[in-house]
Amino acid sequence: MTELINGIRGWHFDQETLSEASREGRMLTMDFELGAACPLRCVYCYRTDDHRDYEKGLLDFDQWKQVVDDARDLGVESMKLIGGGEITEEPNFMEAMEYIAKRGIAIVLFTSGRILGDEDICQRLCGMSCAALAKWMCDLGMSIFLKVDSFAPDLQDRLVGKAGYAKARDRAFTVLLEHDFNKCNPTRLGLEVNVSRHNLHEIMDIYALRAKHNIYEDVVISMPCDAYYRNRDYDISLEEKRELYRKVYSFNLQNGIPFDRPSPFIGGLDCTQLGNGLYVTNRGDVYHCPGSFDVLGNVKTKPLPEIWKVFAETTVRYQSSYFCPFREVAKIIPSELVEEMTRDICRSTRSPA
Repeated sequence: MTELINGIRGWHFDQETLSEASREGRMLTMDFELGAACPLRCVYCYRTDDHRDYEKGLLDFDQWKQVVDDARDLGVESMKLIGGGEITEEPNFMEAMEYIAKRGIAIVLFTSGRILGDEDICQRLCGMSCAALAKWMCDLGMSIFLKVDSFAPDLQDRLVGKAGYAKARDRAFTVLLEHDFNKCNPTRLGLEVNVSRHNLHEIMDIYALRAKHNIYEDVVISMPCDAYYRNRDYDISLEEKRELYRKVYSFNLQNGIPFDRPSPFIGGLDCTQLGNGLYVTNRGDVYHCPGSFDVLGNVKTKPLPEIWKVFAETTVRYQSSYFCPFREVAKIIPSELVEEMTRDICRSTRSPA
């Protein structure tokens, strides 16, 4: 029997791949944005009111495609499409996804899923049914992360600032299941789950879908963006974070879900972004990742390969996993908690059954 891979297709690199890319100076992955418009107003959005959050000066589509080509030439194997708005509702969404796929790059799409759960919107923007769009995504080899903060409609709608969102999202979830996005290993269906005091009581019920239906959950505590600092009452306490880590990793042990050590993606795959990838915004600014505010350059004035060359020569290439330095520095997940959880959880994996 094949061992379950604790990850999602297109966002999982084994140790051999990481080491080989490091030796060869290759870039493995890239977080990328397309467009800026979004119908939601999520209280935790990493873009909200920080200094990246405006729509002027966006990359035009030719510039956007050049970044894709440069990334492919650098060795990029996967792209995580994370924003800056709702990518599936951009006019050139389908053309953009096909452009990436034709260059042999795996696509991991983060989406609200609204377009997959509302027939009127899907017909208006894509000229097809929700089921047909899901099939197109499946045939293109895409992996999908769907926004799921809660399965309670009122709470979910409140967290994203959009009445009726949860109903469309639930329909999208069903459509993706009907098209077998969860029928492979690693799965191609994930849930993006932002932990807060509002939904903490529901996290383990959502996480249980991993064992029941082969769905990967990206369970995260907020990045250190402006929205986090303006909504500190949104965050959970240190003790609640400690207890959540223990519950999730106990669940993994009980259900045969493999892991090496605690991750910033609670219970999930190790973070391999730093030293192995970059984050390019919809305006062309290049960062380490969405948690960083140190601009490394802009692809409008310096090609991505030049930015990567300087970055790769001056940055420690992480050949194994690590925690999230940006969350640690901001004390969102303090270093002492990381050390404690690493010690306790790793000890439990060595304990006799």
